Amino acid sequence: MSETTPAPDTRPPGGPEAPTPRKRVNRREQILRTAADVFAARGFNNTSLADIAAMLDITPAGVLHHFGSKTDLLTAVLELRDDTEPAPGGSRMLDHLVTTAERNAARPGTTQLYAVLSAESATDRHPAQAWFRDRYTVLRGEICDAVLDRLGPEHREAASTPGPDGRTPAGAAAAAVIAVMDGLQVQWLLDPEAVDMASVTALVIDALVARLSQED
Repeated sequence: MSETTPAPDTRPPGGPEAPTPRKRVNRREQILRTAADVFAARGFNNTSLADIAAMLDITPAGVLHHFGSKTDLLTAVLELRDDTEPAPGGSRMLDHLVTTAERNAARPGTTQLYAVLSAESATDRHPAQAWFRDRYTVLRGEICDAVLDRLGPEHREAASTPGPDGRTPAGAAAAAVIAVMDGLQVQWLLDPEAVDMASVTALVIDALVARLSQED
């Protein structure tokens, strides 16, 4: 029996080569991304767990394994959309809003999701209603502070003094900025060439600040 030449050892030093691990599918993230797409296209009320499951070739129970309910899934989608760097403080917040408008033009799917769900949340007993109410409350406060900071000390007192309705001019300006940004999203989604969200947002912010600078 003749001897055979042994095959060369291709194993790396330090022990046998481990098998290449199979790429693990992150099913939870797949569900989350798919749900975001479907909610953006159809809204929450017109989407069922079966719709989402069918797109992933799994059962509705497979969706519920990762998210306890359709409402829990919606909350996770909203948090995913809102998972960005913290907004800067002071007057830089106003510049951040312009940058956000510019960034939204580069992610139409996310912009559509927010536009659809924010409007839909105003309907009775919508599960996202509290989320959007809280979000608007926080945003109004942050933008109000940013407006006051940009005005400077000589105009802050007048802008922060409540009127007969108990609301301040700076607070009204904050609500106006949010209204413009949300309304621009809808216009842009329907006709992207018609509006430049970033430039219009900057124009409105500058106009509001200039108006408040004239009031004493």
